[in-house]
Amino acid sequence: MYKEMEKHRVASYFIITMLISVLLLPLHFVFQTVGNYSVSFTQFAPALAVGLFSVVTMGKIMMPRIIGSSHIHGDNLKWMGLAFLLPFLCIAVSSIAISLFGITYKPWNGSAMFYFINIIAILLGCTAEEIGWRGFLLPQFQKRYSPILSSLMVGILWGVWHLNFTGGLLGFVLYIITIVESSILMTWLYNKTDGNLTTMIVYHFTFSFTSHVLLWGRFNLQLFITEIVVFGLACAFVVLKNREMFFHTPIAPKI
Repeated sequence: MYKEMEKHRVASYFIITMLISVLLLPLHFVFQTVGNYSVSFTQFAPALAVGLFSVVTMGKIMMPRIIGSSHIHGDNLKWMGLAFLLPFLCIAVSSIAISLFGITYKPWNGSAMFYFINIIAILLGCTAEEIGWRGFLLPQFQKRYSPILSSLMVGILWGVWHLNFTGGLLGFVLYIITIVESSILMTWLYNKTDGNLTTMIVYHFTFSFTSHVLLWGRFNLQLFITEIVVFGLACAFVVLKNREMFFHTPIAPKI
């Protein structure tokens, strides 16, 4: 079996991730109060899938390689700054825009302990996701495809995995589009930092935490459409400025 999994890495990995997510989902019904603190058991599925995939395919050095890519180097600091600034600005602009459309701001209220627990929960969840989506899946695609195509494929799988049906089927599609746009921006940062996982975690955490603070209680179709426009403009600028990188196949890390 492991030979087949090794041969079809991407498909095998995504199937394993979805299966683990299904197995973890019931925990939310058992521990119902964790939902108040941004704890998502299913967020750990991408990292668990990497570990299981590594063991089953006898590639036990895979996880250490991914973790090793999280080291912070001086050259990456400016990119980490962009990984924080880019999603923060896009979320802030989206928040202002929907407020102008009449969807008023709703504070994400809580005690100091509430915020502390939420920050830890979001950070752990984002880290677990990035071990899978950018630590493992993106390099697999970039071994064969251009960064732009790899971004699209990772974004679609990442978006589908969320199964976010806020706003029904249309909301599901719009949400996937927003995820694909973030995937493009993250691929840019990923390649600029030679696959630094910490930079990916910074982006993901900033996106999630800023969304909680600025968009709480306003997740609807209007927001998805607004984010598609805002993040789409950022993507267009980044892709046009980095055409050579996006439309040429790089040498991906051997993971």
